[in-house]
Amino acid sequence: MTGPRNGVSRLLLTIVLLVSGSAVGAAVGPLNDAAAADSQQPVNLSLKPLDQAGSYFSLTMDPGQSRQLKVELGNHGAVAIAARTYAADAYSLINGGFGAKDRDSTSTGTTTWLSYTPQVLQLPAGQGSTRTFALTVPDGTAPGDYITSLVLENDVPLQGSGSVVLNQIVRQAIAVSVHVPGPLQAALALGAASHTTTADRSVVDVQVKNTGTTNLKPAGQLVIRDHKGNTVSQAAVTMDSVYARTDTQVETTLDGKLQPGDYTASLTLKDAATEAAVDATVPFTVKDLAPATSAGEQQGQLPKIIQDASAGPVPYLLVAGLLAALAGVATLIQGRRKSRRRQNGPSA
Repeated sequence: MTGPRNGVSRLLLTIVLLVSGSAVGAAVGPLNDAAAADSQQPVNLSLKPLDQAGSYFSLTMDPGQSRQLKVELGNHGAVAIAARTYAADAYSLINGGFGAKDRDSTSTGTTTWLSYTPQVLQLPAGQGSTRTFALTVPDGTAPGDYITSLVLENDVPLQGSGSVVLNQIVRQAIAVSVHVPGPLQAALALGAASHTTTADRSVVDVQVKNTGTTNLKPAGQLVIRDHKGNTVSQAAVTMDSVYARTDTQVETTLDGKLQPGDYTASLTLKDAATEAAVDATVPFTVKDLAPATSAGEQQGQLPKIIQDASAGPVPYLLVAGLLAALAGVATLIQGRRKSRRRQNGPSA
């Protein structure tokens, strides 16, 4: 692993969050970004690191070192907007990826390294505001990869309309990734597994923990077995970034519903860059088939379930009932035959 650049840029491309820093100085000027989104959108904000090569802050710093950083907050919309900016803890999304916590969250860890005060500022239409803020790595910080985020969003939610009214906050975010040089530890661990259903499909989650000091992008395979050890489903697993010292989940949606019962999830993961690996089996129980909402997103063909619908107690009860019904019919036929014999007399 070479540093914090691993996996961060891809995360930024898929996230809809924006950031600002604590204002040491500010300047407002016209925006010249030709790639700005449609100005007719109700909220069209942007966030851009200045004096940086990429679309987010990627820094290598020693303990005790401090740097001044600049970020441009822009309003590409047609009207002025009150925008809220703040720093927020970053976390690993389900199946990996960059996430930033919301305005009501408490700042911890790397976020406290930023000299930043949350504020609401008025951004004129078509204008950008340059902010300067400080980042200081505390003395005694251990070597490793660290991450936080800057967020920019409309301060007042957009009011929805129609039969279902949803108030909307449009967020944009960028990562502030810091690599502290020194020996790195790459390690993975698994936690508990769980089962829910959504849209008539089983969803199996397995907790994944990055217990090391460097960012990882593990991949591998998930195998689900029933209480007899029979494989009922399997799927390839490819995770986006799982950040150092964070927990997340591998979430897999199957193409149908598992029958109630006890199962195990065997998950094998390996990070190609560091060769950190984990191979463990954890139990879970399918208690019922009540629908639930999944927090992850699945695309493409879903893993199939190789499981006979006769598994579980209900099918056996149905078979027993059918046999009892057949026995009753047989008794009735036999009784009718005896009745006919009594009426017609013994046969010759």
